[in-house]
Amino acid sequence: MTARILIRSSRRASGLSQKVLGERSGVAASSLSLIESGERIPTVATLERLLAATGRSLVSIPTRRADAAKIAEQIAASLGDGEPASALRHFIQLNDNLTAEHNEVRFALTIAEPSPTGTKHWDAAIAALVEYRLQEEGLPVPTWTCDPARTLRKSWTFSAGRYVVPVDRTRVPKAFLDRKVLIDEDTLMSY
Repeated sequence: MTARILIRSSRRASGLSQKVLGERSGVAASSLSLIESGERIPTVATLERLLAATGRSLVSIPTRRADAAKIAEQIAASLGDGEPASALRHFIQLNDNLTAEHNEVRFALTIAEPSPTGTKHWDAAIAALVEYRLQEEGLPVPTWTCDPARTLRKSWTFSAGRYVVPVDRTRVPKAFLDRKVLIDEDTLMSY
């Protein structure tokens, strides 16, 4: 996860504006804006100060895999570029990353709240995937996954192209059914 993603997701999860976070941390709001946009890379000390002002701390985990917040940003970029197939590949990569890791590392890849992708369907799918993969190991589920904004009002058949293949609801994992995201469990098989 990059510093900009970490700071932005921590700030948003804390319900703080850039101005308020700047006041709490002693970092100018203009500098904070540059950091969140990726135009400035903060020192570790500045990063820790900003995170502390949101009630969080920096933790190192033993993995090179991208976390849910980073992949959500990649999905948003793909959707913004009109490339739903690329968004699907990023989603499958998140699934593979979570499947490959276990215990505290799997949990750590999901703890930072992803920024919205700009599409409720994808936000719900990401929350469902995180819950699904954490529950299969009996791990706690981060509270951001329970946000009502990450549950759809109408069922959506997971797809990234023109052709939508009907899904047998008996083959949809519960975490996805609860969020009304219809995806066959075979799609989530990691090889």
